[in-house]
Amino acid sequence: MRTHAHAEHFLLIVAASLSAASCDASSGANHPHQYAEFSFENDTRSLCAGSEIHLNSYFERAFKFLDIAAPTDFSVPVRVTNEIPCPWRACYQPDRRAVYIADLDAPGDRTGAVLRHELTHAIIDRFWGQGLPFLEEGLAESLSRTLDRAPPPAPEPVGDMLDRVPAEVDYTAAAYFTRFLIDTRGLARFKRLFQQSLGRSRAEIEALVASIYGESFVALEAEYLSGPARCQYQLDVCELELAAAVGDRFHVTRAASCDDPDFYGSEGDDDLDIAAQQTIAIESGGTYRLQIAYDVPPLSTEYPRSQVILTRCGDCDEQSSRTFRQTDEELQLEAGIYALEIVMPFDTVVTIDLRRVDP
Repeated sequence: MRTHAHAEHFLLIVAASLSAASCDASSGANHPHQYAEFSFENDTRSLCAGSEIHLNSYFERAFKFLDIAAPTDFSVPVRVTNEIPCPWRACYQPDRRAVYIADLDAPGDRTGAVLRHELTHAIIDRFWGQGLPFLEEGLAESLSRTLDRAPPPAPEPVGDMLDRVPAEVDYTAAAYFTRFLIDTRGLARFKRLFQQSLGRSRAEIEALVASIYGESFVALEAEYLSGPARCQYQLDVCELELAAAVGDRFHVTRAASCDDPDFYGSEGDDDLDIAAQQTIAIESGGTYRLQIAYDVPPLSTEYPRSQVILTRCGDCDEQSSRTFRQTDEELQLEAGIYALEIVMPFDTVVTIDLRRVDP
């Protein structure tokens, strides 16, 4: 949230590249500027080697989506502290232009999710200014996707949230409606609505919608509700420009560790929360054999937290995801773009082999 943090049910996954090529493309000369500048007063957890690489990549995808030239003079202070100037455990403060967060990765959260959401608020505030909470949270959540990957529910009315404070906004519903407006009416008109919306009553917001879109909010909401299942964008996991082409086979082995630059997340004294990602392009649909192997430390009880997620990237009618652990099974995959995410709570070596089995 902009002026208050996420409630505890928000979860997140952020993604760093699994392949050496994508790691190289996300670091070094291509990323001379760090967009997030961390300071630690609460040092119970430390950033993993790939965290800043991943966040830089996410910033650049957000800039591209919002049609912003990547700035060289923009950075966001991130204060990791127990003294949070907001009611929850993380927030972006526009008057200080800084993110405050109590814990980099709280139990149950998707890796780095809350942080990514708050950094998105920082981008929006710097380049678009401030809008009403429904649109602010809708835009930030539509890009950062902090919630889990469950199939989206049927659309529900959102009019009652238009003039609500952030704590009364359903982030997911706001994100779905935001994407609907952007996809069907364009980013430029949404930006106008956003920048003129702050401080208005519901009646004033509906009048503003009519003046910008040339149709009533009631008509827009009815179209939104009558359409197919809605969704969010996938900037957190789908790096289309770095998709590795998959012909008959894709194979990768990675050492899951907080010290490995392919992995982002954080490490505490007695727990680990790391993740990495690779976007792939399936050239031909068909039957594929997926094999995932990794060792579980002796006596570890963290196996349920270990997972590999296969996400279909694309429009709302294309998006899907499946979660695997150690497995050897056949899948039916359509041609298209997918993201593989490795999420691990312990150090291990992960091998993923995806092989086409039908001609």
